[in-house]
Amino acid sequence: MNLTTTGRMVKFIKQNHRKMKRIFVPLLAAATLLSVASCADLNVNNPNNPDTRRVLATPADLQGIVAGAFVTLYNPWQGYQHNVHMEWAADYVTMTNAFRGFWNFFKVEPRVAWDNTLANSNGDITSIPFQRWHAAISNANDVIRAIEVNGQSAGTPAVNAATLAGAWFVRAMALGYLATSFDKAYIVSPTQDLTQRLDLSSYREVMAEAQRSFDRVIRICDSVNFTLPATFVNTPSPYTSAQLGRLARTYAANFLVQNARNRTENNQTNWGRVLALTEQGITQDYVINLDGNNWQNWFVEIAGLDWYWRTDHRVIRHMDPTYPTGYPATGTLRRADSTRDARMRESTGYFKYESGLAFFRLDRGPQLRSHYRFSRYDALYIENGVGPCVFLYAETNRLLRAEALVMLNRIPEAVELLNAGRRTTVGRLAPLPPTASRDEVLNAIFVERDLELMMTDFGIHFKDMRRRDALQRGTILHFPVPAVELAARQEALYTYGGGAGDGVNTANGSNSWLGGPTATRFTGGQTQP
Repeated sequence: MNLTTTGRMVKFIKQNHRKMKRIFVPLLAAATLLSVASCADLNVNNPNNPDTRRVLATPADLQGIVAGAFVTLYNPWQGYQHNVHMEWAADYVTMTNAFRGFWNFFKVEPRVAWDNTLANSNGDITSIPFQRWHAAISNANDVIRAIEVNGQSAGTPAVNAATLAGAWFVRAMALGYLATSFDKAYIVSPTQDLTQRLDLSSYREVMAEAQRSFDRVIRICDSVNFTLPATFVNTPSPYTSAQLGRLARTYAANFLVQNARNRTENNQTNWGRVLALTEQGITQDYVINLDGNNWQNWFVEIAGLDWYWRTDHRVIRHMDPTYPTGYPATGTLRRADSTRDARMRESTGYFKYESGLAFFRLDRGPQLRSHYRFSRYDALYIENGVGPCVFLYAETNRLLRAEALVMLNRIPEAVELLNAGRRTTVGRLAPLPPTASRDEVLNAIFVERDLELMMTDFGIHFKDMRRRDALQRGTILHFPVPAVELAARQEALYTYGGGAGDGVNTANGSNSWLGGPTATRFTGGQTQP
């Protein structure tokens, strides 16, 4: 181990120690807020009702609740144990780690079922996002109810509109993440009686509610000129109503597309709505300034640690199709061919070759090994997780729009849009011809989403692989309701993953990137030690 690597490891451990201390108190707060749902099942009175009236007494209180709801919405990005697991399951990120939960459930091959039991010490992988997003919705609902039902005001008409739009935006986003990540979640309206038992709704129902909430944001933004208070979300400059309206449209389209669990559902997506939304979507990257405290993104930040997150061979093969699907059980690997796509060259800042493999445990399977890592966010790692971080690239909107055009059989328009993007300007790839087939254009779009939207939206690459039936057989397609929540509801525990898969809750590998449902990475059928 060299001094540089040792120093980075020590730095990483220190960072995690500080961050875990900061995450503990919010976790308790989120669990308390979630009890609004859980305790209703047990006929326990909600103790927060008197406090709600008290904390929403003034305009400043209303604004403060929305500001806190934004922080809660993005809290799952503060744990390296959450977002990354979906991307491991998508064969996007790889690593080996001393702790079994970091690689076993979502990265081991063949895939195994997620241990959705109270005995699983890694249960917070699913319970924390589930809790935080519902807590964010609870806070947003309080403000929506205060303004729209009780007639309270957050200030001037412009400030009141900004506060209301912010609350609806948080609600829409949290519902979107719940729908695209879990099989079921709660739909709680701003006027719902929380003393009654709350039912769980399907991901399709939750997404429909998310889309209605996005529509509400868009209507407010289109009808009133305002600027979001700087305390709401830590963007480089506060968003105007026009900017927020564009952002809401792109996120609404992105969630709608990502909600499909398989190719059939992807074909059934309302692509006309996706196209209409993206035609007025974002034209600038959605950037949040991380401060190392309320605003963090561990998944992106830790990518700068040269031995931790590595790039799975599936992604490298986009730029060099001759590269092996996985690391060999014996021997070493060459560098990938960097002449096909410029993004494979280190000078572009996308990927970096690391010769060291000392931290990879070969006894856990060669499929975990890789010489390459993501280097696009090295500056953020160097600055200890403080600085600008892209949460949604403007290229997201271009690619969504191009895909909608293809799905609506307007292929030449999609080709023109795709050729004007970073595929040619950065990757230096030859433009696609106007006569390109539907499958050729769709494949190019998915490659661009893998390379250009790197590690941005929560589980974005997993959700893309899922809707193409491209995940390995046995891969979980969505998380079950967390065991702690099922226990609070006094319902039976259940889970997904492993085995042949049904294509509905667990991938059947029908279009696996490995070449079929039974294909493996290695010669001789070796998939696991």
